Amino acid sequence: MNCKCNLVIKKECISKYNVNNIICKSYLLQNMKQVVPGILITLFLPLALIAQDSIPVPGSYDEGFFLVGNNDVLKFKGYAQFDAQFPMGKSPGISEFSVRRARFAVTGFFQRKFRYMLNISYDRGKTALQEAFLESRHISFAHLRVGQFKVPFSLTTLQSDAQLDFIGRSIIVDNFSPSYDVGAMVFSDKKYKHFDYAFGVFNGRGLNQSENNNSKFLIGRIEAAPFISSGQATLSKLYLGFSAAYGKNSNPVGKTSYKTVTEVPVFTFNDSINQIGKNSVYGYDLVWYYKSFSASAEYLQFHGQYLRNSTDNIDFTSNGYYLAGTFVLTGEEKKRNQFVKPKKEFDPVNRTWGAFEVAARFEVVRLSSSYVLANFSKGTDALKSISVGLNWYLNDDVKVILNYYHYMFNQNIVLESKSYQSSYNVIFRVQYQF
Repeated sequence: MNCKCNLVIKKECISKYNVNNIICKSYLLQNMKQVVPGILITLFLPLALIAQDSIPVPGSYDEGFFLVGNNDVLKFKGYAQFDAQFPMGKSPGISEFSVRRARFAVTGFFQRKFRYMLNISYDRGKTALQEAFLESRHISFAHLRVGQFKVPFSLTTLQSDAQLDFIGRSIIVDNFSPSYDVGAMVFSDKKYKHFDYAFGVFNGRGLNQSENNNSKFLIGRIEAAPFISSGQATLSKLYLGFSAAYGKNSNPVGKTSYKTVTEVPVFTFNDSINQIGKNSVYGYDLVWYYKSFSASAEYLQFHGQYLRNSTDNIDFTSNGYYLAGTFVLTGEEKKRNQFVKPKKEFDPVNRTWGAFEVAARFEVVRLSSSYVLANFSKGTDALKSISVGLNWYLNDDVKVILNYYHYMFNQNIVLESKSYQSSYNVIFRVQYQF
């Protein structure tokens, strides 16, 4: 493989590079300070670095641009998603074109054992700090991360938005799973194949929010792959997970809404509802990959104590589950947390069209009891959802998604003086990543 690489290294140049085998050695810079304007200095990667696996080197599916030195790795990556959504018939919401997400991240390693991340988001016109953390990898079974990042909870919450099989997560996960927060976490190295764990202490306030009480949220997750070394190809990629979170909430919850993937509120608390009590969330999940097929399922339950209005206080409980499956029609292998890599990339001149995948999901959610709905909120206390989709992978960087969502509400929801018993939506997405 001939690789002519500059300061910035694209993934094609390192697609076959790993700890034991170096295919392209001439893409690294040893000393940035010696770069003279107009002169490009490219040096060979020292063999001593190859022998050390403490720095995760770029892999065959790694996205982004890299700079690699003796003890450091610097990586730039990002993605953007452009959506077009269309409500059908008498459905709530409006037709809309939007930049749903745009992300740019700088990440890498320095001094071999420290990893860092700085991730900025531009979602629906709002700029925010998504992640900023520092990580120590000195102890293989107990890595330490501090800063703002995704908490260890839920199968699909931990997936990147760019790697989801659908345009949006299920309602129960999207609205009730903890996501980004500020805190500290201990977790295991991925080299432990059969078992993985993560446990952290967090503010419990969410993304870019300061703390308002002395209590903290405890959040943890364990995952097992019981058959990964069994030699049974059928079950070797079966993963089982359990997540739990517990902590105190001292926030007003009035006007808090739970929404569909199209941002339609289906359950909203009344004004002047407050909570000073404990929240607990737990969930079970599994995912299974076999050749071109994948199946996943997740159950989640949320319980909140001491929600109060002017005359009463209650506990609030929501739960739900989903079942989902995908199949790659063109025969490519479905891999975990990765784009499907087409056998033949999109090239209409040569009559190759990339890879195609179908997906389906069924979801049931119970949002509240009838008493809570009557006295503390408005909307529906339960719903069901059917989602079907087609994913088109033009190459391993560009993806086109077409999803159809059908929501069925247990009670009619009222928006802008109009009543809706169900909702039908078509969403189209174009996404690229680098």
